[in-house]
Amino acid sequence: MKAWHVQDINGDNQEIIFAEKRSLAISKSEARGWNDYIDVRAKRAKYCDDLEKEPNEIIQAQLDNGWWMECHDDRCAKQITIDDEHTIVDGKIYCEICSKN
Repeated sequence: MKAWHVQDINGDNQEIIFAEKRSLAISKSEARGWNDYIDVRAKRAKYCDDLEKEPNEIIQAQLDNGWWMECHDDRCAKQITIDDEHTIVDGKIYCEICSKN
Protein backbone atom coordinates (compact mmCIF):
# COMPACT_ATOMS: atom_id res chain seq x y z
CA MET A 1 0.00 0.00 0.00
CA LYS A 2 1.10 3.59 -0.55
CA ALA A 3 2.86 5.33 2.32
CA TRP A 4 2.32 9.01 3.10
CA HIS A 5 4.34 11.37 5.31
CA VAL A 6 1.60 13.30 7.09
CA GLN A 7 2.05 16.32 9.35
CA ASP A 8 0.26 19.47 10.40
CA ILE A 9 1.05 22.85 8.87
CA ASN A 10 3.65 23.52 11.61
CA GLY A 11 5.49 20.23 11.06
CA ASP A 12 4.13 18.67 14.25
CA ASN A 13 2.40 15.29 14.61
CA GLN A 14 4.50 13.74 11.85
CA GLU A 15 3.78 10.14 11.00
CA ILE A 16 3.65 7.60 8.23
CA ILE A 17 0.11 6.66 7.18
CA PHE A 18 -0.78 3.90 4.75
CA ALA A 19 -3.63 4.67 2.37
CA GLU A 20 -4.38 4.47 -1.34
CA LYS A 21 -5.18 8.19 -1.62
CA ARG A 22 -3.76 11.37 -0.11
CA SER A 23 -7.16 12.42 1.23
CA LEU A 24 -7.56 9.13 3.11
CA ALA A 25 -4.08 9.48 4.62
CA ILE A 26 -4.98 12.93 5.95
CA SER A 27 -8.29 11.68 7.35
CA LYS A 28 -6.57 8.78 9.17
CA SER A 29 -3.74 10.86 10.63
CA GLU A 30 -3.23 11.99 14.19
CA ALA A 31 -2.62 15.51 12.85
CA ARG A 32 -6.16 15.59 11.51
CA GLY A 33 -7.49 15.02 15.00
CA TRP A 34 -5.84 18.24 16.17
CA ASN A 35 -6.21 20.42 13.06
CA ASP A 36 -8.58 21.40 10.32
CA TYR A 37 -8.27 19.26 7.19
CA ILE A 38 -6.73 22.15 5.22
CA ASP A 39 -3.95 22.49 7.83
CA VAL A 40 -2.69 18.92 7.34
CA ARG A 41 -0.08 18.08 4.71
CA ALA A 42 0.56 14.68 3.13
CA LYS A 43 3.29 13.81 0.68
CA ARG A 44 4.32 10.45 -0.69
CA ALA A 45 6.83 8.46 1.32
CA LYS A 46 7.75 5.84 -1.25
CA TYR A 47 10.54 4.59 0.98
CA CYS A 48 7.85 3.05 3.23
CA ASP A 49 5.54 1.66 0.55
CA ASP A 50 4.27 -1.84 1.37
CA LEU A 51 5.86 -1.85 4.85
CA GLU A 52 2.62 -1.51 6.84
CA LYS A 53 3.16 -4.92 8.46
CA GLU A 54 6.88 -4.35 9.10
CA PRO A 55 7.20 -1.84 11.99
CA ASN A 56 10.96 -2.33 12.41
CA GLU A 57 11.57 -1.68 8.72
CA ILE A 58 9.37 1.43 8.81
CA ILE A 59 11.46 2.92 11.61
CA GLN A 60 14.71 2.12 9.82
CA ALA A 61 13.36 3.58 6.54
CA GLN A 62 12.37 6.77 8.35
CA LEU A 63 15.84 7.11 9.89
CA ASP A 64 17.43 6.45 6.50
CA ASN A 65 15.34 9.32 5.09
CA GLY A 66 16.22 12.02 7.61
CA TRP A 67 13.78 11.42 10.43
CA TRP A 68 14.78 11.33 14.08
CA MET A 69 13.05 9.28 16.75
CA GLU A 70 12.93 9.43 20.53
CA CYS A 71 14.29 6.49 22.51
CA HIS A 72 11.34 4.39 23.62
CA ASP A 73 12.65 4.02 27.18
CA ASP A 74 10.49 6.28 29.38
CA ARG A 75 13.51 7.37 31.40
CA CYS A 76 15.54 8.48 28.38
CA ALA A 77 13.81 10.20 25.42
CA LYS A 78 17.14 10.74 23.61
CA GLN A 79 16.72 11.84 20.00
CA ILE A 80 18.08 9.13 17.71
CA THR A 81 19.20 9.80 14.14
CA ILE A 82 20.72 7.52 11.52
CA ASP A 83 24.16 8.47 12.88
CA ASP A 84 23.42 7.11 16.36
CA GLU A 85 23.85 3.52 17.49
CA HIS A 86 20.40 2.10 18.10
CA THR A 87 18.35 -1.07 18.36
CA ILE A 88 14.85 -1.60 16.99
CA VAL A 89 12.73 -4.26 18.71
CA ASP A 90 9.03 -4.93 18.09
CA GLY A 91 8.51 -1.55 16.42
CA LYS A 92 10.25 0.38 19.19
CA ILE A 93 13.60 2.11 18.97
CA TYR A 94 16.16 2.33 21.75
CA CYS A 95 19.37 4.35 21.97
CA GLU A 96 22.72 2.60 22.44
CA ILE A 97 22.67 2.94 26.23
CA CYS A 98 19.06 1.84 26.75
CA SER A 99 19.38 -1.10 24.35
CA LYS A 100 22.07 -2.54 26.65
CA ASN A 101 19.75 -2.38 29.67
